[in-house]
Amino acid sequence: MAEAAVIEGIVGEEEKPKESALAGIVQSFRDYYEGIVENRKMAADILFMMTYMASLALARATRPELFGSASERSEYVSSKYIKKVNILTMGWGFSYKEALEITADRVKNPLLQSLFNRFSNSIDSGVPDEEFLNNELVTTRMVYVSNQEQGFEMLKKWGDAYIAMLLSAAVVAVTMMISVAIYSPNSLDTTLNISYSLTLGISLFGIGLMYMSVPDDPKTHGLDTWRSKEQLSIRKIERILVPVVVVIALIMTVAGVNAGLICLFIGLMVGPLGIIGLIDDTNITQRDDDFSVFIRSLGSVMEGQGATMPVALAQVDKKSLIALEPLVRSVHSKMNLGLEEEQIWQRFIGESGSNLIYKYLNIFRDTVATGGPAGEIGKVVGNSMQNMVLLRQKRDMLAKGFIILLIPMHLMMVAILVALYNILMTLTTAITSMMDQFAKAAASAGDVSGNAMSGNAFLSGSLNMFINFPKEQMTTFVVITMMILTIADILAAKIVWGGDRYMYYLYIAIFFTLSGLIFLIVPYLVTIFFNVDVLTNISNAATVNTT
Repeated sequence: MAEAAVIEGIVGEEEKPKESALAGIVQSFRDYYEGIVENRKMAADILFMMTYMASLALARATRPELFGSASERSEYVSSKYIKKVNILTMGWGFSYKEALEITADRVKNPLLQSLFNRFSNSIDSGVPDEEFLNNELVTTRMVYVSNQEQGFEMLKKWGDAYIAMLLSAAVVAVTMMISVAIYSPNSLDTTLNISYSLTLGISLFGIGLMYMSVPDDPKTHGLDTWRSKEQLSIRKIERILVPVVVVIALIMTVAGVNAGLICLFIGLMVGPLGIIGLIDDTNITQRDDDFSVFIRSLGSVMEGQGATMPVALAQVDKKSLIALEPLVRSVHSKMNLGLEEEQIWQRFIGESGSNLIYKYLNIFRDTVATGGPAGEIGKVVGNSMQNMVLLRQKRDMLAKGFIILLIPMHLMMVAILVALYNILMTLTTAITSMMDQFAKAAASAGDVSGNAMSGNAFLSGSLNMFINFPKEQMTTFVVITMMILTIADILAAKIVWGGDRYMYYLYIAIFFTLSGLIFLIVPYLVTIFFNVDVLTNISNAATVNTT
């Protein structure tokens, strides 16, 4: 019993104090969300970890060194589970086989659970760790590629489904607007709230499906010490620009400024941040592509010539590194000056801005420092990274196709919504004018032309449905619906494309600018095609005929 309690305390969930019912529900949702986030990261994380452990095995690391070193890699999600294995073995005397089995029973992620069970069986069978880890690395790469490919297929299907669902949300909004114009319901607020709920629910459901199906691929390292120059520029600008934009937008909203102008203002002001972010995202992709070549070349030179890293850097062909060349030359020059190597490489990682370079360069340096063959480790690291880079290129292609489709769909949906609103407003104005003309004609004609007036009464009754169109409430309805669709498209684009949070600025700039332009331009186009004066002239002619 005591032993079971110890295991549960180490491997299982930590004991928590009693909570209220509401706090328990909130915690359940939080745990569920954290589980989703962890599962999305786990496939790539296991590949990082297995590359690291396989590289350590090439350096002839012992089993305690393998698990001890891997448990200290806090940048990996799976390291906390390996740390539990290490605690059970080093602190409580369990064998590695037993510790892996105990931890596997309590791990919720199926990929990590399967890995621990296979490792336990390998230890029980007497297979050398190096052989198992090399074979497992190949298997992990295949599993990672398979999971990514499945995610891409899901992305294709759910991307089309999201577009269809968003179009249905726009249809719901349009239907509600026409219903209000025709029937003028007494419980207007209830009707509009139903429309908001349906539009928001459809949008959230579609975004949730996209989030669950798209594989996680963080591009930036997120370090606070060093960053790329584009990331530094964004951090400096956004500290001033974002609060200013938020305050001015709120002031414009309170002052009753046209919603189109507010959206256009937000889009144009945030645009520069989005452009800088896109440049950084593109540079990171190119640097990652170069790094797999660089690390293999560096390892081959170090092993082939028996050279140290500073000497090997001078021998690496830097001209083939298009995007990475300036950073590699900077590292080489700093090493020649005799600066501390650890700080040099940390700055190289930070200025690259790349998550993959952050993970794989540390794997290479740590395992080479333990005495491993640089050439073999360079191949292991380079091959793992090359697989991830190639899959990212495929994802980028799918993401570009989705966004290229999403932009015109957004234009169409918002344009239909705004155009229909303005058409109904134009018809309401014209029909109200016509009804006033009929009323004046009825008052002046008296009983002289009873038949004609009865016809006018019939006509006025048929048109009365458009008179009570609630302008102010429907203006608010159009603006809120447009914002729901716009924000939903921003979230969907970011989820599909990935990248750092600064990519939100790019999509805010695109979709807010488009929404603002539509809100400003469409009313003028409606005025051209639906001229109130023409309808008024028709009503005047009808009035003359009746009198």
